[in-house]
Amino acid sequence: MKTFSSVRVIGYLSLLFLNFSCVVQKNDTLLSIAKESYCVPPKSTTDFRYGITTNSDSVLKANISLKPKFSESSILIMNALRINDEIHEIVNKTNKKSLESMVRLNTLKQQIDNRVWMANSEIDALSAELDCEGERIDQIANFVDNSNSSKTTKLTVASIVIGAASSIATVLISNESLNNGVAIGAGVLGASLGFATLNPKGKKVEINTNRNLLRNVWLNQNRHEISPFVWYMLTEPQFSNSGKTTLLQNTKERWLTYQFDENLTKANKSVNFSEGGIYIADDLHARSQMINQFQSVVRSIKQNLNLFIAELNNAFD
Repeated sequence: MKTFSSVRVIGYLSLLFLNFSCVVQKNDTLLSIAKESYCVPPKSTTDFRYGITTNSDSVLKANISLKPKFSESSILIMNALRINDEIHEIVNKTNKKSLESMVRLNTLKQQIDNRVWMANSEIDALSAELDCEGERIDQIANFVDNSNSSKTTKLTVASIVIGAASSIATVLISNESLNNGVAIGAGVLGASLGFATLNPKGKKVEINTNRNLLRNVWLNQNRHEISPFVWYMLTEPQFSNSGKTTLLQNTKERWLTYQFDENLTKANKSVNFSEGGIYIADDLHARSQMINQFQSVVRSIKQNLNLFIAELNNAFD
């Protein structure tokens, strides 16, 4: 019977280990597609030059004559859209039946409709970006999950094969010292594989998030990523159910509770609120959930806008 050298057998086992490692690492190239987002919208055409008065009391006081026809939230919306003058003129017109008045009213309505349309477009645009980004992160998270599962399976199979190969080698090798060498080498490789399968973090992926809408929420900062109107709706307490805290604050509190177990230090250090970094599967799943939650909040803005439109239509009658 042919005698095997311990070096040769251990070499075979090492190659087997490296083969399984390389198969797992091949996906690293594929994960490079995750670095840049294809969801970033084209250069914004939103007018960021104008500011919105954030003193709600002064706005409501200045438009107190509109309260019989409009709710407080609607008055704040028309102020944010810069259509106060148009609304006042429509409401105060005593003779709306003359030809001149009808022409003027139609002009005013067109100006108002354009502003409302733009507001709706800005909400839809942000919602669409969040929807795209959420789907993108879900795909990456699933890819990482599958890679981790595949890696564990391959390492387990490799460990079994190495164990079997070691057993066969010890039978074929008659020299006791060689036999011991093979056993030791196989043991080291088997231990390495076992340690790899116990790695709780698994595969990682690098993602660049220079445009990070989650960061805007967490830091309560807007660097022109979100239109002034939508940002105003998110940061004005009047548009939340309680009327005391903003939609942005409520969103942040939910994230802190459900994603970070009330651990503010952990949340502040999270890669999800950075400009990019290394994400593990748990980070990706948390990011996907927070993006979906923020998208729901953005969509909810339309409830207040729809109320304003309904009150506006009644004022036209």
